[in-house]
Amino acid sequence: MKKLLITLLLISPFSFADWGDVYYCQETTHSGVTLEGKRIDYILEKFQFTLDETKNAMVFRKLDDAKNAMVFRSSGAFANEQLTLTHGWLRPNQESWYADNEDIVVYFDKGKFLYSRLRSTGMTSVSADCDKV
Repeated sequence: MKKLLITLLLISPFSFADWGDVYYCQETTHSGVTLEGKRIDYILEKFQFTLDETKNAMVFRKLDDAKNAMVFRSSGAFANEQLTLTHGWLRPNQESWYADNEDIVVYFDKGKFLYSRLRSTGMTSVSADCDKV
């Protein structure tokens, strides 16, 4: 009976994403590659994002561990980043979407987050586990 209740709760509409939802994420990998092929591993960080319907975007803020998990910094990989949601792949109610801008692509699916950034100096990739609050 307990398993049935948990299953029903997980598939209920309340478990799906919606506009305005806030996700808290912990990076599982964060690395870069320079043009020379040198790999750089960065310190794993926490961050948050919201789905903003008026901006049709994922809006990011980085969590500051040094002070308090709920205090935000304006620096870091995702500091004040805003990525436009891709209409053809936008399924917030199924917790699955793509977002991008000129040099960044993000894929999100049921709590799993993938980020890729390509610039003239190299590339950065991040994976993270995210929970909706």
